Amino acid sequence: MPNGKRSGLAAKPETQLSAFLANQAGVVARLCEALAEKGVNIMAMAVLDSVDVGTMRMVVDDLDVAKEALDEAGAAYVEVPVITIPIPNHQGGFGHIARVLAAANINIEYVYATSVPGTDFSLGVFRVSDRDAALELDYELEPEPAAR
Repeated sequence: MPNGKRSGLAAKPETQLSAFLANQAGVVARLCEALAEKGVNIMAMAVLDSVDVGTMRMVVDDLDVAKEALDEAGAAYVEVPVITIPIPNHQGGFGHIARVLAAANINIEYVYATSVPGTDFSLGVFRVSDRDAALELDYELEPEPAAR
């Protein structure tokens, strides 16, 4: 790393809320509004569909308040242990994280992430086969070779 700085690529334990919802217009909006009314910020979210039921996977900044909001909205949900990892926002960034997990024989069951152009990192939310082991791994990037 330049100047000996670390890239900050450390996994963090999180709890994802997976809410189950009718596959109808406005349902996601109503749940987002219920969370916002309680002051909950959604840090990451993915909405998956099926024929009749969708799943809204999310990591929030206040788990307890989010559960209260979902309960009051009548939403069924489960808590899922996940990890978050900053993913370098450049070619090969996600591949590096995937290789570190694969080298430790940890399967990525699913992941969702996105990036904002011009930023250094995106936030990946990973469901992995061995959360505890994944939290112990070193995700640091190898230093780039010095220019000759």
